[in-house]
Amino acid sequence: ADLVYHYERVAPFYAHAPFVPASYEAAARQIDYPAERRARLIAALRAQNGTGESPALQKLAQEGTVAVLTGQQVGLFSGPAYTLYKALTAIQLARQLSETQGIPAVPIFWLATEDHDLAEVSTCWSFTPQHEIVKLETAHPAGSIRPVGGIAMDSLPLDQLVASLEGFPFAEEVIERVRRAYQPGRTYGEAFATFLRELLEPYGLLFFDPTHPSSRALGAEFIARAVDAAPDLTEELLERNKRLGDAGYHAQIHIEKYTSLFFLLEEGHRITLRRRNGEYFAGKDRRISTEELRDKAHQISPNAAL
Repeated sequence: ADLVYHYERVAPFYAHAPFVPASYEAAARQIDYPAERRARLIAALRAQNGTGESPALQKLAQEGTVAVLTGQQVGLFSGPAYTLYKALTAIQLARQLSETQGIPAVPIFWLATEDHDLAEVSTCWSFTPQHEIVKLETAHPAGSIRPVGGIAMDSLPLDQLVASLEGFPFAEEVIERVRRAYQPGRTYGEAFATFLRELLEPYGLLFFDPTHPSSRALGAEFIARAVDAAPDLTEELLERNKRLGDAGYHAQIHIEKYTSLFFLLEEGHRITLRRRNGEYFAGKDRRISTEELRDKAHQISPNAAL
């Protein structure tokens, strides 16, 4: 609430005031994105966004163009309504920056396929015309530790969705789009991306999947540096949590000294790591040195804080 209504109270925790146009100009000036890395990013996005060369990709390939990034977990039937609000906000902000502030920008949607909260993504809510709440969910075995983006859906509650939307304007169009995207056997990541891509196609929104091989290769250099810097990063996060508490707020993410900033992706699973005495531990017995973990940078998924 203070971010929205009393920004001066939280200003020490943010680099720029979010509702001031000049903030975007200042942020854009700070970006130093090497041409070689931009070329690799464009190649990764091209591999993930179809064969055609979209105007958005051409624009992003030019030096000085920035990305307005948003994202969401790849949930059932596009997940909560704010998924679309996020996407449309990024689209509109990129348009405003380009047209009114002279900052060339394109919108990108980050598909949170590495998330492992299966209970969250396999459930969504609908309303009937009588304002009754309807819970829609797909069934999966409990306790999955796989990244949700790669999990296939078998029992889709399409009939319940159809029933809940009966009588609404545009219901038939919505159902038709959902049926094309959410088909039995498709993964959460595939279905979610297919639905949003078709729905928002006229607006030049690009999609980025962090589990795609091109994305993993692109991020490996950063991850390797983060492995070396992990002790210092953890100390900074602990200090930030203390400052939040001293200012009357609460820690946004629970962190302790042994907290790792990483998950290890192996054989389709997302394995939690703990850091102790300069080494990492997976489960009770498996020990991984910092050097080994750095060498596995392409297999590492960053946690929310990183």
